[in-house]
Amino acid sequence: MEQPNLSAEQLAEIENFAYLYMSKREIALVIGLSDPTVLGDDDHEAGIAFLKGRIRRKAQYHRNITSLSDQLSSPAQAIEAKLAEQTFLNDSKS
Repeated sequence: MEQPNLSAEQLAEIENFAYLYMSKREIALVIGLSDPTVLGDDDHEAGIAFLKGRIRRKAQYHRNITSLSDQLSSPAQAIEAKLAEQTFLNDSKS
């Protein structure tokens, strides 16, 4: 089923709900998507909005970890070291 173009407001809601870790099914229900599979389609505007929300949340998490690490929090420094290593490994695959 083809999903009609979404409004800027709907796309913003998708991004914000994805940021809050709402599931694709929950987002589709709240937004009123006729085809919830578009949230998993990286080529569809809804899928892109969903990914942006998840990536924004990931970035905020990393920002919080690095901020705590800068304040010499040992647990945060350990998490940051693992994040840095994983990022290095992922980047070297590209």
